[in-house]
Amino acid sequence: MPTFSVFTYGTLQLPAVMQAVTGKDLKPVVATLTGYHRFKFKEKTYPGLIKNEASLITGMLYQGIDEETLNRLDQFEDVMYERYLFDVQVDNKTEQAFVYVTKDEYSDRLSNKEWSLEEFKSKYLNYYLRDISKL
Repeated sequence: MPTFSVFTYGTLQLPAVMQAVTGKDLKPVVATLTGYHRFKFKEKTYPGLIKNEASLITGMLYQGIDEETLNRLDQFEDVMYERYLFDVQVDNKTEQAFVYVTKDEYSDRLSNKEWSLEEFKSKYLNYYLRDISKL
């Protein structure tokens, strides 16, 4: 059975959110993605990515993802995202991973404010976990 890697750069970086979405206790590792920039969606608590060759973002890489879990992530991700396979850097090595990128037609919904994991955790995490547990 094939397994996949998924690079997360927003709420799914947090194992508690990933577990709420997938039902699995997954352990991520730090990774980076080049060529994209992370911005907060207007009036949302989560981010999106847009292409920017000069940018590098740090996120978390989940490895050993099975097809069922990948399908759950596809269902969780909003219609504003599309899944792509990209090279990410982890431990000075390159690995291919799926990344959910903002579709071009929704890029105007992104603000010009960078998304902050620390701000999300302090202001929104508890509400977010409550809301996604209802899905």
